[in-house]
Amino acid sequence: MVFTLNSPPAILFGSGAAKQTGAKVKELGCKKVLVVHGKFIKKSGIADQVVDTLLAEGIEVVRFEEVEPDPPDVIVEKGAEIAKEAQIDGIIGIGGGSALDTAKAINVLMGNPGPIVRYHDKSIKMNPGKTLVLLPTTAGTGSEANSVSVVTDTKRGVKGGVIGPACMPNLAIVDPDFTLGLSPSTTAITGMDAFAHGVESMTSALANPMGDMLSEKVISLVYKWLPVAVKDGNNLEARTNLSFAAMIAGMSFDNTVLHLGHSIAHSMGAVYHISHGIACALATPVVIEYIADVAADKIKVIGKAMGLDVSDLNPADAAKAVADAVRALNKEIGIPTMTELGIEKDTLIKVAELSVNDDTYHFRPKEAPKETMLELLYRAYE
Repeated sequence: MVFTLNSPPAILFGSGAAKQTGAKVKELGCKKVLVVHGKFIKKSGIADQVVDTLLAEGIEVVRFEEVEPDPPDVIVEKGAEIAKEAQIDGIIGIGGGSALDTAKAINVLMGNPGPIVRYHDKSIKMNPGKTLVLLPTTAGTGSEANSVSVVTDTKRGVKGGVIGPACMPNLAIVDPDFTLGLSPSTTAITGMDAFAHGVESMTSALANPMGDMLSEKVISLVYKWLPVAVKDGNNLEARTNLSFAAMIAGMSFDNTVLHLGHSIAHSMGAVYHISHGIACALATPVVIEYIADVAADKIKVIGKAMGLDVSDLNPADAAKAVADAVRALNKEIGIPTMTELGIEKDTLIKVAELSVNDDTYHFRPKEAPKETMLELLYRAYE
């Protein structure tokens, strides 16, 4: 086996880590930065906490507070215009996956010509941007620890990955304290995104021993601690373990790439504008069952990480046991069904059509034509 390992960014992890933001950004040589976040992070006070540490170190701050879910290209380009006009030398992203992806994509345009969606074409060479520091406030995407930004092409109505050096932060500051205020719903949704990262990274066509090691830990941590955090949002031990799981999941799939579950999830997000983690949660069980024959050993590892005794089961039965346990987890933490989301079954063909053109589809461990993707969606619907 020959594989490539991408190095993760420098990471500062732990309760209270964000208090060091200003000092760390100053160490990186920044004098004027663009701080990127959404309105909720502003309202929560988290953004101001971070900005105060920057101002205390004499760093000039320009704020961009227009982050939207599924980062639209027009928002990214607006942020980049502001950053260029202000002549910033660093970008600080604070928030969930959308905020971090927006900060990354803005950074791409600091060193490369636009429009941002041109970098959906992975053959276009990308230069580095400015100094980039990311602070996640959810435990799900792992965006703080990889070189991927997902940006929506608003003209075509599709999501695409922007991947390259300008998307890899110079520093990630992961402070579990920032996740203490998350609602049970957001906790559940983001946690299942991290869980899906673990499952798909381990079973990707590019899976490797490093990804397997990280993914196994991701799965065990999320399965154990996500229900705890959903029930008790102030449990710092649960929050810390989930923040760690999300972070190492980001490292894992940066080295292996995701596959069918995310092809479905990205496409469901584009068609129905539902939360990414919900789509991941719905897709994961049916994908596990579908790939049982080509990933039998990996699925047993996944089951073991979840505390299931599947060692003596045949591949199909082991996959069903694991998939059913994921479905039970979804129910326990309040993930809605497609019916509850108001999705009509006959519209799923649109999702299937988009899914086979998604970036992650190419890394599937098993062939899955459009008709098969539709069948998986029907099974998830039921």
